[in-house]
Amino acid sequence: MSEIPPSLSRHGRAPRSDVRGIAAADSDGRNGFFMSVAKDVINYLCDVQADLMKGVRVEMGLLPSGEFADGTPRMWAVDRPGNRVVLYRIPIERMAKLHKDDDWHRRNHIETVTITAIAELVETDPYDFAPNRFFPHA
Repeated sequence: MSEIPPSLSRHGRAPRSDVRGIAAADSDGRNGFFMSVAKDVINYLCDVQADLMKGVRVEMGLLPSGEFADGTPRMWAVDRPGNRVVLYRIPIERMAKLHKDDDWHRRNHIETVTITAIAELVETDPYDFAPNRFFPHA
């Protein structure tokens, strides 16, 4: 039996590229986009609301462990004693009712949910908390 060179597959062809394509080969996919957007808006909030954001922790999760009484999954959880918010990526993305499905609208939705969740923690109005950044129906 002949040895197959490591640069070729068993059918004599060169190894194939990532099935997701070249653009996705080094990306983190949905998690990467979500985390990038959330981090951007959290950094913005730390700049414009430094006093309110002092000591606030924001964590990312995939799915919540519970849901609301009506059966809808939670998009975030607020822990006031721990001064933290947990954002749940999958419900945030799947419950989005975007009138246009593009990067700007997805980004806006993630920003809006993040601002709303943190505003709930610090007990302030999201419009006052994130001036010029909170657009809930864009």
